[in-house]
Amino acid sequence: MNSETKLFAGIIAATFVIIVGAAFFFSRPTNAPKVDPKLLVAEDSYKFGSPSATVTLVEFGDFQCPACGAYHLVVKQLLDKYKDSLSLVFRHFPLNIHPNAMPASIAVEAAGKQGKFWEMYNKIYESQNAWSSEKNTVNIFSEYAQGLGLNVEQFKKDLEDSTLRKKIERDMADAAKLGINSTPSFYLNNERIQNPASLEDFETLIKAAILKAPKPEISSEGAYHAHADIRVVLEGKPVDFSQSKYQSKEGAELNEFIHFHDGVGSIFHIHKKGMLLKDLFGSLGMTLTKDCLTTDTKQTYCTTGDKTLKLYVNNKVSTLNEMFEPQDLDRILISYGTETGPAFVSQLESVSDDACIYSEKCPERGTPPTEECVGGLGTDCK
Repeated sequence: MNSETKLFAGIIAATFVIIVGAAFFFSRPTNAPKVDPKLLVAEDSYKFGSPSATVTLVEFGDFQCPACGAYHLVVKQLLDKYKDSLSLVFRHFPLNIHPNAMPASIAVEAAGKQGKFWEMYNKIYESQNAWSSEKNTVNIFSEYAQGLGLNVEQFKKDLEDSTLRKKIERDMADAAKLGINSTPSFYLNNERIQNPASLEDFETLIKAAILKAPKPEISSEGAYHAHADIRVVLEGKPVDFSQSKYQSKEGAELNEFIHFHDGVGSIFHIHKKGMLLKDLFGSLGMTLTKDCLTTDTKQTYCTTGDKTLKLYVNNKVSTLNEMFEPQDLDRILISYGTETGPAFVSQLESVSDDACIYSEKCPERGTPPTEECVGGLGTDCK
């Protein structure tokens, strides 16, 4: 018996169910009311896993709950084993009987503001015994933040951010609407499941859901691979997208269908029609709207007074909104600041014009460099 199964030694072993039987269970008609997907996954919910995953597991959890800690180890293994097919959404549901559950949820959200939600999520679950009985968790959670490379002073400030508590309370309100009264509670592709008695039983349900889920459609038109040049300049300072944190790699794509890779930060690649500029920025931990750009370090640049945030496509001003769809060979500039003087003109001129080389639309300029194949199902990567 492996260590994960031993964690459930106190739970009565479930009857063995073969995968086909489980698939039948998932596909049978039920009289259960349909679950509103918006109650399961909020717009600001964190999601871990491949963007093309066909199965979503939603956990309503309490970081101080021992059963949640036990299931965490199992879910982590499932996510690793089925990383191409399974994704996880975590929703907060701290119970009143656990006084440190709310502070733990706030700490995870505070880490999320610096791009380390899932790292803190893992650390707090896996260190549950170390902080559960502490009267003051600020110091110990701050130590975790330091170990994760976060700005500790900013982390401590964010622990007092009322918007984080409000987000957690929204999760709790959604749980109440769903009738949830215990943790952990799991939903698999919008259907409530009984907590499996073992790793093997949980895996059976995951396999069945994967079998039942619609397969990603691959275009009959063949592989789609477009390229666009981009430059983002914020108050005169360009964003360096060649940094490793912004780069996708095979098996570790930030977004399988729109991304930077091979250490090039001036050109992004598009592997699927309909991908939007917000998809690119979202994969980098950034948020782009018609008025504001929030970076992965949570600095916000909004149109106000004499400073504007504008989008230029092929040297012409365009409407900046999250639904903008880049096209092959677009030359894109996103600029924040005052649009006057030679400095702004130099920004327009600084946008590279090399996408055509990668798209092989200008053979007179040479052949494209050898690229790492980055992308999943539906792209031209095999």
